[in-house]
Amino acid sequence: MAGHGASLLLLLGLMPALLLAVRINGKGREVLHLAKGDSVKLGCPYVLEPEDNGPQGLGIEWIQITPERPGPENVFLSYHDHHVDYGSGSGLQDRVAFVQKDPSQYDASIRLADLQVSDTGTYQCRVKKNTVAVHEVIVTVQDKPAPPQCWIEGELIWGSSILLRCFSRETSTAVSYQWAKLADGYGGGHLPSGTIQGRAPGDLLIRSLSEVHTGVYQCRVTNRVGYSVCQLNVSPVPRGRQTGIIVGSILGSLLLLSLLGLLIWALICRYRRKECQRACSDCRSSTGGTMTRTCNVCTHGYAPHGISYMQCQHGDSDERAAALICNEGIRHQVACPAL
Repeated sequence: MAGHGASLLLLLGLMPALLLAVRINGKGREVLHLAKGDSVKLGCPYVLEPEDNGPQGLGIEWIQITPERPGPENVFLSYHDHHVDYGSGSGLQDRVAFVQKDPSQYDASIRLADLQVSDTGTYQCRVKKNTVAVHEVIVTVQDKPAPPQCWIEGELIWGSSILLRCFSRETSTAVSYQWAKLADGYGGGHLPSGTIQGRAPGDLLIRSLSEVHTGVYQCRVTNRVGYSVCQLNVSPVPRGRQTGIIVGSILGSLLLLSLLGLLIWALICRYRRKECQRACSDCRSSTGGTMTRTCNVCTHGYAPHGISYMQCQHGDSDERAAALICNEGIRHQVACPAL
Protein backbone atom coordinates (compact mmCIF):
# COMPACT_ATOMS: atom_id res chain seq x y z
CA MET A 1 0.00 0.00 0.00
CA ALA A 2 2.87 2.32 0.88
CA GLY A 3 4.53 1.60 -2.49
CA HIS A 4 1.31 2.46 -4.35
CA GLY A 5 1.07 5.77 -2.51
CA ALA A 6 4.66 6.64 -3.37
CA SER A 7 4.02 5.98 -7.08
CA LEU A 8 0.94 8.20 -6.99
CA LEU A 9 2.89 11.02 -5.38
CA LEU A 10 5.65 10.67 -8.04
CA LEU A 11 3.06 10.83 -10.86
CA LEU A 12 1.45 13.92 -9.37
CA GLY A 13 4.86 15.52 -9.13
CA LEU A 14 5.55 14.87 -12.83
CA MET A 15 2.19 16.10 -14.13
CA PRO A 16 3.24 19.78 -14.50
CA ALA A 17 6.18 18.68 -16.61
CA LEU A 18 3.92 16.49 -18.76
CA LEU A 19 1.50 19.34 -19.32
CA LEU A 20 4.27 21.68 -20.45
CA ALA A 21 4.32 20.18 -23.94
CA VAL A 22 3.79 21.20 -27.53
CA ARG A 23 1.37 19.06 -29.52
CA ILE A 24 1.08 19.04 -33.33
CA ASN A 25 -2.39 18.28 -34.66
CA GLY A 26 -1.21 16.16 -37.55
CA LYS A 27 -2.11 12.81 -39.05
CA GLY A 28 1.24 11.28 -38.29
CA ARG A 29 3.70 10.92 -41.13
CA GLU A 30 2.21 12.01 -44.45
CA VAL A 31 3.23 10.76 -47.89
CA LEU A 32 2.50 13.01 -50.89
CA HIS A 33 3.00 12.33 -54.61
CA LEU A 34 3.00 15.61 -56.52
CA ALA A 35 3.53 16.79 -60.07
CA LYS A 36 6.39 18.99 -61.21
CA GLY A 37 5.32 22.65 -61.33
CA ASP A 38 2.51 22.24 -58.78
CA SER A 39 2.22 24.01 -55.43
CA VAL A 40 1.59 22.26 -52.13
CA LYS A 41 0.71 23.16 -48.57
CA LEU A 42 2.69 21.22 -45.95
CA GLY A 43 0.54 21.37 -42.83
CA CYS A 44 1.85 21.80 -39.32
CA PRO A 45 -0.87 23.13 -36.97
CA TYR A 46 0.10 22.90 -33.31
CA VAL A 47 -1.30 23.44 -29.82
CA LEU A 48 0.37 24.97 -26.77
CA GLU A 49 -1.07 23.72 -23.51
CA PRO A 50 -2.39 26.50 -21.22
CA GLU A 51 0.17 25.56 -18.59
CA ASP A 52 3.03 26.02 -21.06
CA ASN A 53 3.97 29.49 -19.92
CA GLY A 54 7.62 28.96 -19.18
CA PRO A 55 10.37 31.41 -20.11
CA GLN A 56 11.42 29.42 -23.15
CA GLY A 57 10.44 31.26 -26.34
CA LEU A 58 8.57 29.66 -29.21
CA GLY A 59 10.69 28.38 -32.09
CA ILE A 60 9.70 26.82 -35.41
CA GLU A 61 12.00 25.08 -37.87
CA TRP A 62 11.39 23.42 -41.20
CA ILE A 63 14.08 20.95 -42.22
CA GLN A 64 14.61 19.23 -45.57
CA ILE A 65 16.21 15.80 -45.63
CA THR A 66 17.22 14.49 -49.06
CA PRO A 67 19.60 11.73 -50.17
CA GLU A 68 21.38 14.28 -52.40
CA ARG A 69 22.32 16.46 -49.41
CA PRO A 70 24.02 14.34 -46.77
CA GLY A 71 25.59 16.00 -43.76
CA PRO A 72 24.21 18.70 -41.43
CA GLU A 73 20.50 19.34 -41.26
CA ASN A 74 19.23 21.82 -43.82
CA VAL A 75 17.00 24.35 -42.01
CA PHE A 76 15.45 26.20 -44.94
CA LEU A 77 12.83 28.18 -42.95
CA SER A 78 12.61 29.15 -39.29
CA TYR A 79 10.76 31.45 -36.89
CA HIS A 80 11.83 32.87 -33.53
CA ASP A 81 10.81 35.98 -31.58
CA HIS A 82 8.57 37.24 -34.41
CA HIS A 83 11.38 36.97 -36.92
CA VAL A 84 11.34 34.75 -40.02
CA ASP A 85 14.64 33.49 -41.35
CA TYR A 86 15.18 31.86 -44.74
CA GLY A 87 18.03 29.41 -44.90
CA SER A 88 20.55 29.15 -47.69
CA GLY A 89 21.75 26.45 -50.03
CA SER A 90 18.47 24.57 -50.38
CA GLY A 91 17.14 26.26 -53.51
CA LEU A 92 13.81 26.82 -51.74
CA GLN A 93 14.25 30.39 -50.52
CA ASP A 94 12.28 31.99 -53.37
CA ARG A 95 9.57 29.33 -53.39
CA VAL A 96 8.63 28.80 -49.74
CA ALA A 97 6.72 30.86 -47.17
CA PHE A 98 4.64 30.40 -44.03
CA VAL A 99 0.91 30.18 -44.71
CA GLN A 100 0.15 32.51 -41.78
CA LYS A 101 1.80 35.92 -41.49
CA ASP A 102 2.36 35.17 -37.80
CA PRO A 103 3.27 31.48 -37.34
CA SER A 104 3.04 31.89 -33.55
CA GLN A 105 -0.75 31.75 -33.94
CA TYR A 106 -0.76 27.95 -33.70
CA ASP A 107 -0.07 27.26 -37.38
CA ALA A 108 3.43 26.57 -38.69
CA SER A 109 2.21 25.31 -42.09
CA ILE A 110 4.14 26.36 -45.19
CA ARG A 111 3.43 26.59 -48.91
CA LEU A 112 5.99 25.34 -51.42
CA ALA A 113 5.53 26.62 -55.00
CA ASP A 114 6.77 25.50 -58.41
CA LEU A 115 7.81 22.04 -57.29
CA GLN A 116 10.87 20.49 -58.91
CA VAL A 117 11.93 16.86 -59.08
CA SER A 118 14.92 17.81 -56.90
CA ASP A 119 12.48 18.80 -54.10
CA THR A 120 11.79 15.12 -53.44
CA GLY A 121 12.63 14.29 -49.82
CA THR A 122 11.44 14.30 -46.23
CA TYR A 123 10.28 17.57 -44.68
CA GLN A 124 10.22 17.95 -40.88
CA CYS A 125 8.29 20.59 -38.97
CA ARG A 126 9.72 21.16 -35.48
CA VAL A 127 7.86 23.31 -32.97
CA LYS A 128 9.87 24.10 -29.84
CA LYS A 129 8.66 25.41 -26.50
CA ASN A 130 9.56 23.60 -23.31
CA THR A 131 9.57 20.46 -25.38
CA VAL A 132 9.83 19.68 -29.09
CA ALA A 133 7.10 18.30 -31.35
CA VAL A 134 7.98 16.92 -34.78
CA HIS A 135 5.80 16.32 -37.82
CA GLU A 136 7.12 14.68 -41.02
CA VAL A 137 5.89 14.88 -44.60
CA ILE A 138 7.46 12.70 -47.30
CA VAL A 139 7.22 14.44 -50.68
CA THR A 140 7.82 12.75 -54.04
CA VAL A 141 7.82 15.05 -57.08
CA GLN A 142 7.45 13.51 -60.55
CA ASP A 143 6.90 14.62 -64.12
CA LYS A 144 3.47 14.05 -65.55
CA PRO A 145 3.40 11.49 -68.37
CA ALA A 146 4.60 12.90 -71.66
CA PRO A 147 1.86 13.22 -74.33
CA PRO A 148 1.70 9.77 -75.95
CA GLN A 149 1.84 8.92 -79.64
CA CYS A 150 -0.96 6.82 -81.16
CA TRP A 151 -1.08 5.02 -84.50
CA ILE A 152 -2.83 2.15 -86.30
CA GLU A 153 -1.17 -0.90 -87.83
CA GLY A 154 -3.20 -2.94 -90.31
CA GLU A 155 -5.91 -2.36 -92.95
CA LEU A 156 -9.22 -0.81 -91.96
CA ILE A 157 -11.32 -3.42 -93.79
CA TRP A 158 -14.20 -5.42 -92.35
CA GLY A 159 -13.08 -8.86 -91.25
CA SER A 160 -9.40 -7.97 -90.86
CA SER A 161 -7.45 -7.32 -87.67
CA ILE A 162 -5.73 -4.10 -86.65
CA LEU A 163 -3.44 -3.09 -83.81
CA LEU A 164 -3.92 0.22 -82.00
CA ARG A 165 -0.60 1.30 -80.55
CA CYS A 166 0.11 3.86 -77.84
CA PHE A 167 3.50 4.88 -76.51
CA SER A 168 4.67 7.55 -74.06
CA ARG A 169 8.30 8.53 -73.69
CA GLU A 170 7.89 8.67 -69.92
CA THR A 171 10.95 6.96 -68.40
CA SER A 172 11.29 8.35 -64.87
CA THR A 173 8.44 6.37 -63.33
CA ALA A 174 6.18 3.49 -64.18
CA VAL A 175 3.07 4.37 -66.17
CA SER A 176 -0.11 2.48 -66.97
CA TYR A 177 -1.96 2.41 -70.29
CA GLN A 178 -5.71 2.20 -70.66
CA TRP A 179 -7.76 2.13 -73.89
CA ALA A 180 -11.41 3.13 -74.11
CA LYS A 181 -13.87 3.63 -76.95
CA LEU A 182 -15.49 7.03 -76.53
CA ALA A 183 -19.24 7.37 -76.66
CA ASP A 184 -19.94 9.74 -79.58
CA GLY A 185 -16.50 11.24 -79.06
CA TYR A 186 -17.14 12.37 -75.47
CA GLY A 187 -16.13 10.96 -72.11
CA GLY A 188 -14.94 7.50 -71.22
CA GLY A 189 -16.56 4.43 -72.63
CA HIS A 190 -16.16 0.68 -72.90
CA LEU A 191 -14.41 -1.57 -75.36
CA PRO A 192 -16.55 -3.56 -77.81
CA SER A 193 -16.22 -7.31 -78.21
CA GLY A 194 -13.26 -8.56 -80.19
CA THR A 195 -10.74 -6.29 -78.47
CA ILE A 196 -7.91 -7.70 -76.38
CA GLN A 197 -4.71 -6.42 -74.78
CA GLY A 198 -1.70 -6.66 -77.08
CA ARG A 199 1.78 -7.83 -76.20
CA ALA A 200 3.09 -4.38 -75.35
CA PRO A 201 1.46 -2.40 -72.49
CA GLY A 202 0.07 0.24 -74.85
CA ASP A 203 -1.26 -2.13 -77.55
CA LEU A 204 -4.90 -2.93 -78.23
CA LEU A 205 -5.72 -5.70 -80.74
CA ILE A 206 -9.06 -5.58 -82.56
CA ARG A 207 -10.02 -8.77 -84.38
CA SER A 208 -12.64 -9.24 -87.12
CA LEU A 209 -13.34 -5.56 -87.73
CA SER A 210 -16.99 -4.70 -88.22
CA GLU A 211 -19.27 -1.70 -88.02
CA VAL A 212 -19.50 -2.05 -84.23
CA HIS A 213 -15.82 -1.13 -83.96
CA THR A 214 -16.29 2.21 -85.74
CA GLY A 215 -15.57 5.16 -83.49
CA VAL A 216 -12.96 7.16 -81.60
CA TYR A 217 -10.56 5.31 -79.31
CA GLN A 218 -8.65 7.04 -76.53
CA CYS A 219 -5.40 5.90 -74.93
CA ARG A 220 -4.84 7.23 -71.41
CA VAL A 221 -1.32 7.13 -69.96
CA THR A 222 -1.28 7.57 -66.18
CA ASN A 223 1.23 7.77 -63.36
CA ARG A 224 0.79 8.79 -59.72
CA VAL A 225 0.66 12.51 -60.41
CA GLY A 226 -1.23 12.91 -63.67
CA TYR A 227 -2.18 11.58 -67.09
CA SER A 228 -2.03 12.37 -70.82
CA VAL A 229 -4.17 11.10 -73.69
CA CYS A 230 -4.16 10.58 -77.45
CA GLN A 231 -6.99 9.52 -79.77
CA LEU A 232 -7.49 7.48 -82.94
CA ASN A 233 -10.42 7.36 -85.33
CA VAL A 234 -11.27 3.83 -86.48
CA SER A 235 -13.51 3.71 -89.59
CA PRO A 236 -13.41 0.27 -91.25
CA VAL A 237 -15.15 -0.24 -94.62
CA PRO A 238 -16.37 -3.34 -96.53
CA ARG A 239 -13.73 -4.97 -98.69
CA GLY A 240 -15.52 -4.05 -101.98
CA ARG A 241 -15.70 -0.41 -101.04
CA GLN A 242 -11.96 -0.37 -100.47
CA THR A 243 -11.37 -0.82 -104.21
CA GLY A 244 -13.87 1.93 -104.96
CA ILE A 245 -12.10 4.24 -102.54
CA ILE A 246 -8.75 3.57 -104.24
CA VAL A 247 -10.22 4.17 -107.73
CA GLY A 248 -11.95 7.31 -106.50
CA SER A 249 -8.69 8.56 -105.03
CA ILE A 250 -6.90 8.01 -108.35
CA LEU A 251 -9.64 9.77 -110.33
CA GLY A 252 -9.67 12.61 -107.86
CA SER A 253 -5.92 13.00 -108.20
CA LEU A 254 -6.17 13.06 -112.01
CA LEU A 255 -8.94 15.66 -111.86
CA LEU A 256 -6.85 17.79 -109.53
CA LEU A 257 -3.88 17.58 -111.90
CA SER A 258 -6.12 18.55 -114.85
CA LEU A 259 -7.43 21.59 -113.01
CA LEU A 260 -3.90 22.55 -112.10
CA GLY A 261 -2.86 22.27 -115.77
CA LEU A 262 -5.78 24.47 -116.85
CA LEU A 263 -4.82 27.05 -114.27
CA ILE A 264 -1.22 27.12 -115.49
CA TRP A 265 -2.41 27.40 -119.13
CA ALA A 266 -4.72 30.30 -118.22
CA LEU A 267 -1.88 32.11 -116.46
CA ILE A 268 0.39 31.65 -119.50
CA CYS A 269 -2.33 32.99 -121.84
CA ARG A 270 -2.87 35.98 -119.59
CA TYR A 271 0.84 36.71 -119.57
CA ARG A 272 1.05 36.51 -123.38
CA ARG A 273 -1.97 38.78 -123.73
CA LYS A 274 -0.33 41.42 -121.56
CA GLU A 275 2.87 41.12 -123.61
CA CYS A 276 0.87 41.63 -126.80
CA GLN A 277 -0.83 44.71 -125.37
CA ARG A 278 2.54 46.14 -124.37
CA ALA A 279 3.90 45.45 -127.88
CA CYS A 280 0.92 47.22 -129.49
CA SER A 281 1.53 50.22 -127.25
CA ASP A 282 5.14 50.29 -128.41
CA CYS A 283 3.86 50.03 -132.01
CA ARG A 284 1.75 53.16 -131.58
CA SER A 285 4.62 55.02 -130.04
CA SER A 286 6.94 54.13 -132.95
CA THR A 287 4.57 55.65 -135.52
CA GLY A 288 4.62 58.97 -133.75
CA GLY A 289 1.02 58.67 -132.69
CA THR A 290 -0.33 58.56 -136.26
CA MET A 291 -2.44 55.49 -135.55
CA THR A 292 -6.07 56.49 -135.55
CA ARG A 293 -7.38 53.81 -133.24
CA THR A 294 -6.21 51.20 -130.83
CA CYS A 295 -4.70 47.98 -132.08
CA ASN A 296 -7.29 45.27 -132.01
CA VAL A 297 -5.22 42.20 -132.92
CA CYS A 298 -1.90 41.07 -131.60
CA THR A 299 -0.24 38.03 -133.16
CA HIS A 300 3.11 36.30 -132.95
CA GLY A 301 4.84 35.97 -136.32
CA TYR A 302 7.42 33.50 -137.46
CA ALA A 303 10.36 33.43 -135.02
CA PRO A 304 13.40 31.64 -136.49
CA HIS A 305 16.62 31.36 -134.52
CA GLY A 306 15.14 32.66 -131.31
CA ILE A 307 13.86 35.92 -132.88
CA SER A 308 10.40 36.93 -131.68
CA TYR A 309 8.46 38.89 -134.32
CA MET A 310 5.33 40.64 -133.05
CA GLN A 311 3.00 42.28 -135.53
CA CYS A 312 0.39 44.85 -134.57
CA GLN A 313 -2.59 45.08 -136.89
CA HIS A 314 -4.93 48.04 -136.85
CA GLY A 315 -7.88 49.15 -138.89
CA ASP A 316 -6.20 51.43 -141.46
CA SER A 317 -4.37 49.22 -143.99
CA ASP A 318 -2.64 52.29 -145.58
CA GLU A 319 -0.77 53.11 -142.40
CA ARG A 320 2.57 51.53 -141.79
CA ALA A 321 3.62 50.58 -138.29
CA ALA A 322 6.79 49.50 -136.69
CA ALA A 323 7.44 45.93 -135.72
CA LEU A 324 9.52 44.97 -132.74
CA ILE A 325 12.13 42.31 -133.18
CA CYS A 326 13.82 41.16 -129.98
CA ASN A 327 17.07 39.42 -130.61
CA GLU A 328 19.10 38.43 -127.55
CA GLY A 329 17.41 41.11 -125.45
CA ILE A 330 18.15 44.00 -127.92
CA ARG A 331 15.09 45.84 -129.22
CA HIS A 332 15.18 47.01 -132.87
CA GLN A 333 12.61 48.95 -134.82
CA VAL A 334 12.02 48.01 -138.45
CA ALA A 335 9.42 48.97 -140.94
CA CYS A 336 6.37 46.77 -140.98
CA PRO A 337 5.14 45.28 -144.23
CA ALA A 338 1.81 46.40 -145.57
CA LEU A 339 -0.97 45.27 -143.28
